Amino acid sequence: MEINIEQCRENDLIKRIISKSGLPIKLIKLLLRFSDAIYINAINYNVIIEENRAILILISSKPENKTGYFHTISLSNVLYKLRDIEKENDDIKTKLKAREDMIHVIIEKV
Repeated sequence: MEINIEQCRENDLIKRIISKSGLPIKLIKLLLRFSDAIYINAINYNVIIEENRAILILISSKPENKTGYFHTISLSNVLYKLRDIEKENDDIKTKLKAREDMIHVIIEKV
Protein backbone atom coordinates (compact mmCIF):
# COMPACT_ATOMS: atom_id res chain seq x y z
CA MET A 1 0.00 0.00 0.00
CA GLU A 2 1.35 3.38 -0.93
CA ILE A 3 1.06 5.99 1.79
CA ASN A 4 1.14 9.67 0.87
CA ILE A 5 2.99 11.19 3.84
CA GLU A 6 2.14 14.74 2.76
CA GLN A 7 -1.57 13.86 2.80
CA CYS A 8 -1.13 12.37 6.30
CA ARG A 9 -0.07 15.78 7.58
CA GLU A 10 -2.98 17.64 6.00
CA ASN A 11 -6.00 17.13 8.23
CA ASP A 12 -8.15 19.38 6.00
CA LEU A 13 -7.46 17.21 2.94
CA ILE A 14 -8.39 14.03 4.81
CA LYS A 15 -11.54 15.70 6.14
CA ARG A 16 -12.52 16.64 2.56
CA ILE A 17 -12.05 13.01 1.49
CA ILE A 18 -14.29 11.86 4.37
CA SER A 19 -16.90 14.56 3.68
CA LYS A 20 -17.19 13.63 -0.02
CA SER A 21 -17.04 9.86 0.58
CA GLY A 22 -20.73 9.13 0.04
CA LEU A 23 -20.90 7.32 3.40
CA PRO A 24 -24.01 7.78 5.59
CA ILE A 25 -24.14 11.26 7.18
CA LYS A 26 -23.95 9.86 10.72
CA LEU A 27 -20.77 7.93 9.89
CA ILE A 28 -19.22 10.98 8.21
CA LYS A 29 -19.86 13.07 11.33
CA LEU A 30 -18.32 10.41 13.58
CA LEU A 31 -15.30 10.04 11.29
CA LEU A 32 -14.75 13.79 11.32
CA ARG A 33 -14.86 13.82 15.14
CA PHE A 34 -12.46 10.88 15.25
CA SER A 35 -10.08 12.46 12.73
CA ASP A 36 -9.95 15.59 14.91
CA ALA A 37 -8.97 13.43 17.90
CA ILE A 38 -6.21 11.79 15.87
CA TYR A 39 -4.90 15.13 14.64
CA ILE A 40 -5.04 16.78 18.08
CA ASN A 41 -3.03 13.87 19.51
CA ALA A 42 -0.30 14.47 16.91
CA ILE A 43 -0.57 11.24 14.95
CA ASN A 44 0.08 11.02 11.22
CA TYR A 45 -2.77 9.19 9.55
CA ASN A 46 -4.49 8.53 6.28
CA VAL A 47 -7.93 7.33 5.23
CA ILE A 48 -9.32 4.82 2.75
CA ILE A 49 -13.04 4.72 1.94
CA GLU A 50 -14.38 1.33 0.85
CA GLU A 51 -18.07 0.73 0.19
CA ASN A 52 -19.83 1.29 3.54
CA ARG A 53 -16.76 1.61 5.73
CA ALA A 54 -13.73 3.76 6.38
CA ILE A 55 -10.24 2.63 7.26
CA LEU A 56 -8.16 5.17 9.13
CA ILE A 57 -4.51 4.20 9.02
CA LEU A 58 -2.48 5.41 11.99
CA ILE A 59 1.09 5.71 10.75
CA SER A 60 3.27 7.38 13.38
CA SER A 61 3.41 9.96 16.11
CA LYS A 62 4.70 13.42 15.34
CA PRO A 63 7.39 14.72 15.21
CA GLU A 64 9.39 11.49 14.86
CA ASN A 65 7.56 10.40 11.68
CA LYS A 66 8.97 6.87 11.92
CA THR A 67 6.40 4.37 10.66
CA GLY A 68 5.08 2.27 13.53
CA TYR A 69 6.39 4.58 16.27
CA PHE A 70 3.61 5.89 18.52
CA HIS A 71 3.65 7.83 21.79
CA THR A 72 1.68 5.83 24.35
CA ILE A 73 -0.37 8.74 25.68
CA SER A 74 -1.38 9.94 22.20
CA LEU A 75 -2.37 6.48 21.07
CA SER A 76 -4.31 5.85 24.29
CA ASN A 77 -6.26 9.09 23.86
CA VAL A 78 -7.22 8.12 20.31
CA LEU A 79 -8.31 4.63 21.37
CA TYR A 80 -10.40 6.07 24.22
CA LYS A 81 -12.13 8.34 21.69
CA LEU A 82 -12.82 5.31 19.50
CA ARG A 83 -14.23 3.43 22.49
CA ASP A 84 -16.53 6.36 23.30
CA ILE A 85 -17.79 6.54 19.72
CA GLU A 86 -18.57 2.83 19.75
CA LYS A 87 -20.32 3.02 23.16
CA GLU A 88 -22.50 5.96 22.10
CA ASN A 89 -23.48 4.43 18.74
CA ASP A 90 -24.84 0.88 18.70
CA ASP A 91 -24.99 0.89 14.92
CA ILE A 92 -21.24 1.51 14.49
CA LYS A 93 -18.81 -1.39 14.44
CA THR A 94 -15.06 -0.91 14.89
CA LYS A 95 -12.04 -3.15 14.52
CA LEU A 96 -8.30 -2.63 14.89
CA LYS A 97 -5.67 -4.42 12.84
CA ALA A 98 -1.91 -3.99 13.07
CA ARG A 99 -0.32 -4.23 9.63
CA GLU A 100 3.11 -3.30 8.33
CA ASP A 101 3.98 -1.18 11.41
CA MET A 102 0.70 0.73 11.11
CA ILE A 103 -2.63 0.48 12.91
CA HIS A 104 -5.73 0.17 10.75
CA VAL A 105 -8.90 1.42 12.44
CA ILE A 106 -11.89 0.02 10.56
CA ILE A 107 -15.18 1.80 11.18
CA GLU A 108 -18.42 0.75 9.55
CA LYS A 109 -22.13 1.30 9.95
CA VAL A 110 -24.05 -1.94 10.50
